[in-house]
Amino acid sequence: MSQRILSYGTCAYVLLLVPLAACHKKAPAPEIRPVRSILVHPSRDGNEEFLTGQVAPHRVVNLSFRLPGKIVERKVAVGDGVHAGQLLARLDDTESRQTLRAATADAQAAEAALAQATPLQKRATALLPDHAISRNDYDEAILRYRTSREAVQSTEARERIAREELDHTRLIANTDGVITERLAEVGEVVSAGQTILRMAEAAGRDAQFDISGDILRSGLTTGAIMDVCLDANRHVCSQGTLYELAPDADPLTRNYHAKVLLQTPPRGMTLGSVVIGHLADASGQNIHLPPSALTAQNGKPAVWVINSQTMTVTLRSIEVSRYAANDVTVASGLHEGERVVTAGVQALYPNQKITLLDDADVRP
Repeated sequence: MSQRILSYGTCAYVLLLVPLAACHKKAPAPEIRPVRSILVHPSRDGNEEFLTGQVAPHRVVNLSFRLPGKIVERKVAVGDGVHAGQLLARLDDTESRQTLRAATADAQAAEAALAQATPLQKRATALLPDHAISRNDYDEAILRYRTSREAVQSTEARERIAREELDHTRLIANTDGVITERLAEVGEVVSAGQTILRMAEAAGRDAQFDISGDILRSGLTTGAIMDVCLDANRHVCSQGTLYELAPDADPLTRNYHAKVLLQTPPRGMTLGSVVIGHLADASGQNIHLPPSALTAQNGKPAVWVINSQTMTVTLRSIEVSRYAANDVTVASGLHEGERVVTAGVQALYPNQKITLLDDADVRP
């Protein structure tokens, strides 16, 4: 009987130990995900841009006559260098010369009339106090003198206008430059203000570029410094300053037209030469990541930052200043020496344990 009770007790003890053993079963080890990464190193040369453009005149002047008329002479052709004061073209001046001749004759007649009226005015002024001349004769002498004086002033003004009109039949260069275009021929009747020639001023040269929207959004503004070199000879270079940037994009290319004023350009940079512009980021050092490192947090760009002590990851929002095909420029949110995950970002979650596939600071 006692043995049977002992066996029953042994069985109950064994049944009691089975659920206890099940309760002390070990939890599964946390998943450790292998990732590729990169160390954050700000650099100056990662955001350089090379632009292709051409040399253009800083100022182009449209040359025209101030008067309508028929062109009877043209002294220059396209490509000719001209100097300030040089005669470029001439209109038929027959009518202008006749107008000047008539105005000169009127001026001379008015001066003769004034020469006669002046002594009469002086004599009448001297006789009036002694009542040796009537008041009517005095008033007539004074009126004649004043009329003659006003006539002289009027005819002299018309003579000056006629002389200026005669001068305007001659097209004169107002500065040094090069003729770039001819828009009228000898024998053609032109209107006042119609462009006859186009001249590129000798003072100043521009380098003109078409800049993409990505570069513009990276913070490029007027005043930026650019190194410009000839495409045919990269040793012929000049520095330039960006002074004009189009506010809207070209409807066909969607690029923005930019003008760079060259400082003391070398003689080899002739008009129309193809040049290469080297645009370095004016903000100094920048952080660059491969596009595979980006993910999103609340609709904003973010990256997984690795904690080297615990080997876990944390999602951090960043600000991106520029996107490129193989490069992303980070404006803020990261610091030098931090390690960022560059592959496998979609499968990570906060505080997840990770292991590095390799310790080399290379992009995947």
